[in-house]
Amino acid sequence: MKTRIAVISDIHANADALSAVLNELKSKAVDKLIVLGDILTYGCQPIEVINLLKKYNKINKVVFIKGNHDQMYFDHSSNLKSQTYNPPKFVQESLSWTMKTIRNIQLNEIFSWQNNYFYGNVFFAHANPFKYGDWSYIEDEQKLQKSFQILSKNDFFAGVFGHSHRQIFICKKDDVMVEMEKFSSYDNIDQLIINTGSVGQPRGKGLGYVVLDFDNKKLVKAGFKNLKIDFINSINLIKKAKFSADTEAKLLNYFNG
Repeated sequence: MKTRIAVISDIHANADALSAVLNELKSKAVDKLIVLGDILTYGCQPIEVINLLKKYNKINKVVFIKGNHDQMYFDHSSNLKSQTYNPPKFVQESLSWTMKTIRNIQLNEIFSWQNNYFYGNVFFAHANPFKYGDWSYIEDEQKLQKSFQILSKNDFFAGVFGHSHRQIFICKKDDVMVEMEKFSSYDNIDQLIINTGSVGQPRGKGLGYVVLDFDNKKLVKAGFKNLKIDFINSINLIKKAKFSADTEAKLLNYFNG
């Protein structure tokens, strides 16, 4: 049984980018979409993003995994102080703006959210394979080694994550880690960690997502799909949102890389 799964992460209220991805998926024969969280904050199209995901979810198989930004909205909706993430001031301002914009929407009730998910020999979570609520980035050697150990302990060949917005494709063979561009063979690899990058806010290599091919629930192929969109609308919406000068500059700077 062959299965194709697309994985996107960190939409961050960028409906233009999300729309482009969902349109691309129509031609890729995708059986399931996994959303690795952080669907809101930073961008200024929160309602549009929610509506696009709701529409897609009605006619397609979608798995929604909670990220640190999603958890913030859940906490605020429950009048709880976040126990999992203490955001900087510019994030707090973007969060407040978004909360006002979606004040009549209960984000935690719209989709069936999960802490993590697995399919076959691959584990999926927003940030890492650690305990939910640990939003550590896994870009340094120590965190990567720890991640590989946890995945191996739980009999997973690969882990797929988001959170950092930076695409990585790291394989491990005989305790040596090497960066790759794609996966299509087990011959020279023992384990694999993929970061999908971001759909909505570019850092590092730009916007993108991942497509995974399985045969009998065993990963047989994986690769990045780069996303090219015009940021003019995203930039103009941020400028119109009346953020403080510091927050506006911080949010706009992500589009300059």
